[in-house]
Amino acid sequence: MPVLDRKLWRDLWRMRINVVAIVLVLGCGVAILVMAVGMRESLERTRLEYYAAHKMADLAVTLVRAPNRVAVELEAVPHIAAIEPRVAGLALLDLPHIKEPAAARLVSLPRTGRPKVNDLSLAQGRWPDPNRPDEALVNQALATANNFQLGQSLNVTLHGLKQQLKIVGVANSPEFVFVSAPGEIFPQQDRFGVLWMGEASLARAYDMEGAFNDVVLRLSPGADVNAVKDAVNRILAPYGSAGAYDRTRMPSDRFLTEELGQLATMAAFLPAFFIVIAAFLVNIALTRLIAAERSNIGLLKAFGYTDGSVAAHYAKGALLMSLCGAAVGSFAGWALGRLMAEVYKNYYHFPRLEYEASIGVYVAAWSVAVACAMAGALAAVLVAVRLAPAAALAPPPPTSFENNGGLLKAVSNRLDAKSRIVLRRIVRFPRRSATTVVGIALGMSVLVLAGAFPAVMERLLDVNFSLANRQDASLSFVEAKDEGIIHAVMKLPGVVQVEPSRADRVIFHHAGHSVEEALIGLASGARLSRLVNADLTTIEPPAAGVALARVLADKLEARVGDTLDVEQTTGRNLVFTTKVAVIVDPMIGASGYMELGALARLMREPRRVTGVNVRLDAAAYDRFNAAVKKAPALAAASFVNLAERSMRENFDRSVGTMNLIYMSFAAIMAGGVAFSAARITLAEQERDLATLRVLGFTRLEVSYVLIGELALLGLLAVVPGVITGTLMGEWLMNLFSNDLYSFPYVFNDHGYAVAIGFTLGCVAAAALLVRTGIDRLDMVGVLKARD
Repeated sequence: MPVLDRKLWRDLWRMRINVVAIVLVLGCGVAILVMAVGMRESLERTRLEYYAAHKMADLAVTLVRAPNRVAVELEAVPHIAAIEPRVAGLALLDLPHIKEPAAARLVSLPRTGRPKVNDLSLAQGRWPDPNRPDEALVNQALATANNFQLGQSLNVTLHGLKQQLKIVGVANSPEFVFVSAPGEIFPQQDRFGVLWMGEASLARAYDMEGAFNDVVLRLSPGADVNAVKDAVNRILAPYGSAGAYDRTRMPSDRFLTEELGQLATMAAFLPAFFIVIAAFLVNIALTRLIAAERSNIGLLKAFGYTDGSVAAHYAKGALLMSLCGAAVGSFAGWALGRLMAEVYKNYYHFPRLEYEASIGVYVAAWSVAVACAMAGALAAVLVAVRLAPAAALAPPPPTSFENNGGLLKAVSNRLDAKSRIVLRRIVRFPRRSATTVVGIALGMSVLVLAGAFPAVMERLLDVNFSLANRQDASLSFVEAKDEGIIHAVMKLPGVVQVEPSRADRVIFHHAGHSVEEALIGLASGARLSRLVNADLTTIEPPAAGVALARVLADKLEARVGDTLDVEQTTGRNLVFTTKVAVIVDPMIGASGYMELGALARLMREPRRVTGVNVRLDAAAYDRFNAAVKKAPALAAASFVNLAERSMRENFDRSVGTMNLIYMSFAAIMAGGVAFSAARITLAEQERDLATLRVLGFTRLEVSYVLIGELALLGLLAVVPGVITGTLMGEWLMNLFSNDLYSFPYVFNDHGYAVAIGFTLGCVAAAALLVRTGIDRLDMVGVLKARD
């Protein structure tokens, strides 16, 4: 083995604490990168393969009623490859093992053959017999959650009519990879699902014989989507069309796309924190190693070693550390990717979903790790290259200990000798002190950032379920009703308070932008369902103008006072104008909001409601549910306590798992930085500490100098660590926000306390660990120097 290689292995062994810290920190960054990029790649590939194999729709249209002959006109539109006219709607399910009414989306199957668009994959059983109107397929998530068996009967309320269906098969569809009830963010898989029935039986139940109210379309490759949309809208406009929409508005695909975006954000930014800090640690370790080996470098060059061989020697050390970090991170990322795939299977229902990162993911991760480590080593290696043999063999110029006077002198005079040594070392070696403070602060900042996620999730849940939605249940009607329905709801058992609401799909137009979203009408002075900002302030729905969610306002480039054109997408396709009255910051959704009466006036129709929010007497809860299950006018019922429980469970399973991983990695990094800083400080001070021992200082007194310096530097890192973590948190929460959620940064005292306490605890533990090095000091060897 070449001499320099033997020296390299000795150096790495002597620096083993620093090496382990660098490998672990770099490995954390590589693990997040491999997990996030690989999971995104696996999810995207699975989606594309599933969509292609099962003919996922490119466009869909919901309408009031169109005769079947209109489907022939649609087939004639250029670039439409296939269409599937269907009957679809919502229905209540009466499940005997659940007190509350469940719900399902019902979709018709073609009279002959399989669907030409959104084909199903049969997991169990068989297809319904067209001659048996009571047979149905159920989606796999609902079947699994409720332990449905083939042949089991379901009591269903179809368009106000009671019917008993028989489960003959379990299926999945590309249209329903992610299934959640209307108005809900997370799935309640035991309470909402999808049923597929024969077209004839479903058409009879919905009074759609010879007609359809839903159509899905596949386009030819290279088709102009907007041109096809326009043609479809022209044909279906007379039939109450809500307008053709593409996959970006299909709920399942929208959630999938948002999840892919979150993974992309995670892959782009979270690993960078760890990898950059690892590069910083490499720089510190090599800089201080080269400073300690100054005379050795001079000897090497004097004996004929070239600048290139010296540079390669130290660069090789950085390369070895980066390769070890990449290897550790790749394995951890693979394991975490498999874990995340299992978590995703709870939400996204594909026939097969596995973590399968391509070789390119690992190549990219290793390349990034090596590049960052080499970048961190570059400045230190250049110092070694520039050292002339004569200058390197001479001792470095002594540090200036001139009397600086001022505040330092005033403070020093009040301290004992040991404390004066600590203070002067920190002040008179500012660069070394600053790098230690920066390293500890960066480790603390990542802990602050990791602690922000639970606080934001708790704020989201608190705002949504304690402040914004204070009702016990929300009831949705099969079709819009006049306000007389409120009195009927009040007569249901246990109902204490009722507030009406209305939701319409509209298209907002402004400054050349068009965005389709919900326009929600809320009752003036509403106390159950309210509009609450992320800062916990409550906004009254405006009686003049519209309140826009900030996400929606940004898409429209709209500001307060601007005039919007609002196009109704159902019924008469009315267009009206209104002004932006206020911009709000709800944490969930990106809708527009108005006072219920004002919305009715702009719609030029009597006050109508599409749902009501109710507060219940807990003693009559069971009787209320029994009555709702029998109510023919209801399409769905949702319960706030169940939605909150579902959201918490889903957050714990998905966000909680990710946060546990990230928090663990942040703790590893903070600990690694602290132990690395402590070990380097001991290595740099060995001569000074040995001198103190020779001068008669006890081991305890010498330990005080070492531990005191580390403790003071750790305390100095608290403020910059908290500030940096807060700024990174605000920036990252903004990146993670999307159309579904807004994540404001939440100042979390508990999170700050944990980050500060853990980091300072690591510094203390590291100081106590390296303190044992004082007992092992070879004072004769350490004090030998070339002068």
